[in-house]
Amino acid sequence: MAEEKYVQGAIDVEEEEDTVTPCLGRPTSPVGKFFKWYLSWVLPGFGMFSEAYIIFALGQIKPFQTFMFHDCFKSHKGKCNSSLVNNQSYIQICGIIAGMLIFGAIGDVIGRKWGSRIVAAIMFSGCILLTFTPFATKDPTQGYKYLSFYIVSETWYGFGVGGEYPMASSSASERAEKSKSLRALRGREVVLTFTGQGMGNFVNGIVIVICMAIFGQTQELTFNGSRDVMCLQAGVGAVLCLFLTWYRFTFLHESKMFDQEAHDSVEMSHSLMDKHFVSLQYYWSRVFAVSIAWIANDFAFYGNKLFQSTFITLLYPKATQYLKQKYTILNSFVALVGYFFAAWLVDKKWYGRTRCQYIGFLWMFVLYIICAIAYPSLTKSEPGLHGFQFLYFFSSFWNQFGPNCTTWLLASECFPTDIRASYCGFNAAMGKLGAIIAGVVFGYVDDREKFYISAAFGIFGAVISIFFQPDTTGLDLDECDRLQRHVINRDFDNYHGEAVNPRYLSLFERFVLRRHRNYNPEQDARDREIEMHGAVQAASKVAAI
Repeated sequence: MAEEKYVQGAIDVEEEEDTVTPCLGRPTSPVGKFFKWYLSWVLPGFGMFSEAYIIFALGQIKPFQTFMFHDCFKSHKGKCNSSLVNNQSYIQICGIIAGMLIFGAIGDVIGRKWGSRIVAAIMFSGCILLTFTPFATKDPTQGYKYLSFYIVSETWYGFGVGGEYPMASSSASERAEKSKSLRALRGREVVLTFTGQGMGNFVNGIVIVICMAIFGQTQELTFNGSRDVMCLQAGVGAVLCLFLTWYRFTFLHESKMFDQEAHDSVEMSHSLMDKHFVSLQYYWSRVFAVSIAWIANDFAFYGNKLFQSTFITLLYPKATQYLKQKYTILNSFVALVGYFFAAWLVDKKWYGRTRCQYIGFLWMFVLYIICAIAYPSLTKSEPGLHGFQFLYFFSSFWNQFGPNCTTWLLASECFPTDIRASYCGFNAAMGKLGAIIAGVVFGYVDDREKFYISAAFGIFGAVISIFFQPDTTGLDLDECDRLQRHVINRDFDNYHGEAVNPRYLSLFERFVLRRHRNYNPEQDARDREIEMHGAVQAASKVAAI
């Protein structure tokens, strides 16, 4: 019996242990079960909720900033030169990139639990700074003081947000993989966790509308009213981040997959640098595919979010800021629906991750190119503007029901556990280059050209996805870790398992790299018996001790 117990630990037989909502116990009623399931992806996704609530607010609070400090944001007088004002959109993205790279790397060392706790604390402190930023000066001519404080606060918050990406995506994949009931629905659970981003953007819009109503900003904006709106909006975000930090320091458990793989890595005794050097030689094409697709997506996605107020003004030139904000909420809701469509179909074998990604890219291309070509006629009449509204909102839907969700998912599935957070962070950081490019380029081109450029990135992302992106739908992450042990030991030719099954490889990996050449299910079954026998012997030695 003792030997059997240790064998189960050695071969990693998973237990249905609740690591998200242990305080709720095991409900028996249908309502209780649904509520527990709901919290199982809402709570892990709360970091992404907070990320979107603050980061995507940049495009929505711009009108308030411009009204309060017109000389700075519009006339560019004094120290507020046009470059600084235009580039504030991507300065905070530099903080996000730093967080992605740093916390992605250390997340594979200190673990998901402590990595998630640290980034939550940073996000909370950043929200506190942002809450008091509107009070940096009471003088409308001293916008430079406000802008300086705002950039520092937003960049510090972005540093924490950057760490949230690799921590949340890695944890979500590993949590689903270690649950027998969720393993076949891993994609759904990961994307549902990511819907926190869409929900955060949606709720942020609602909070701003409520704040505008509270402070009398429904018709004309005022200096004090605009200041109070921004202060309360950020203050609500601070409360949410406080809850996130408390939850993670109180209830968050370490990923079982990380614990098991950390134990195996110690036994293999490879240095960290050697492990990454060898791994990159094998996974470089996947790093390229996920990174380039993420760049293409973030160019369109973040570009549209950072300049959302510009697009909404274009659609509704005569509307008050209060009414424009309501239309922004509608756009956010349409996008949110796209997240749930992705969660619904991403595990279907006839659709899957890669198809979901390139179809989303193709739809973005079609909708953006129509906006660009028909721009003059769409903006001349009221019926044309209604058509423009449909095209713009529908593009938001396909962005979520496509590359924005799948890049986050695939980055957590294409790489093994021991390097997962590092590569998630790197891929996400490369993706944010697309956001920086959008932040710079969109500040210097007219509105029509923005749609032409976004369309180009859409078709480019589709091509990369079709030829270079592997589809991990149905592949166990444990199998990726088996492959990794052979890769690290420079013994790839002796691996014959499902991770090199052609169905899980990209066209480039199959026809150029020929990674499927060693795929042999019969040989793999024999290899597994040998591995099982070795695990039994190791467990017996442990039991004897």
